[in-house]
Amino acid sequence: MDYQIKFIDYGSNEYYQAAQLRYRLFYQEHNIPFESIFDPTERQDLHLAITTSLENIVLAYGRLSKNNCDEFQIYQMVVMPEHQGHELGMRILHVLIEVAVERGASLLTLNARTTKVRFYQKAGFETIGEVFASYTTGVPHIKMQKNL
Repeated sequence: MDYQIKFIDYGSNEYYQAAQLRYRLFYQEHNIPFESIFDPTERQDLHLAITTSLENIVLAYGRLSKNNCDEFQIYQMVVMPEHQGHELGMRILHVLIEVAVERGASLLTLNARTTKVRFYQKAGFETIGEVFASYTTGVPHIKMQKNL
């Protein structure tokens, strides 16, 4: 399958496809209203997607936010279930790391589901602190960071 990796605009068709995917995989089973998945920083954050070349369907997504001058954070990494296991998530992650470095980050953080810790460890992230429950879903997460 041919696909492309690209930054997408907040509010675009691809952005809303990614929002639907995020909702379906992270929030729907917890009966959380769709509107509650959006937060105030999304408008200024960078949104990266892998889409099919012809149909422009979002297969994978990740978001990068600037916390301060040298710390960035990755949010809402997601891959369509039928495309998991094909390195799409790792491609998104590597591009987000590159962009953070280009923009002056010396530290990159994220909150990972405990079931995804090994995925992030493969990219050089380390766990920090204790496992905690997500405030929206209750799913166990742990903070992870990577020094750049």
